[in-house]
Amino acid sequence: MNIFTYEKVSEFIYKEAQYLDDKNWTKWLDLYCDDCIFWAPSWINENTYTSHPEEELNLLYLKGKQHLLDRVYRIETGDSFASLPMDRTTHLITNIRIDTITPLQADVKSNWLVHSYGLRESQNRGGFYEFQLININDQIKISQKKIILIDDKLVGPIDIFHI
Repeated sequence: MNIFTYEKVSEFIYKEAQYLDDKNWTKWLDLYCDDCIFWAPSWINENTYTSHPEEELNLLYLKGKQHLLDRVYRIETGDSFASLPMDRTTHLITNIRIDTITPLQADVKSNWLVHSYGLRESQNRGGFYEFQLININDQIKISQKKIILIDDKLVGPIDIFHI
């Protein structure tokens, strides 16, 4: 049975966005595998963003589920400047496309727009997602999520739920 159908992959990506908007951290974290990568590269120039997250400056780079857990802990305990006070968000996902697929992995891209509202007023950010999804016991999990922002100048801080 192929778990990487277009319908299942799309529903999975929509669910991840909804969990971020709902701040349902337990369900959101459950979508990620233990050795996941959550990465938002920074722009080097107008056409190129960083490609080596451990060697270059990034907007956000979290390697391993433990780092996601640490980030969520900081959000929940109020120990995150980027999250005080917590903004309301809505993630809009579109143009989902599966680039490559095997029984154990799917590489998926989509476009996104996040509208957030909070202390810093309304903000819109958009860009592209690149997911590497894997099959673990017939369940889809996120192995890698790369978040490419089209903006190279950010107003205010960003956190995992802003992008």
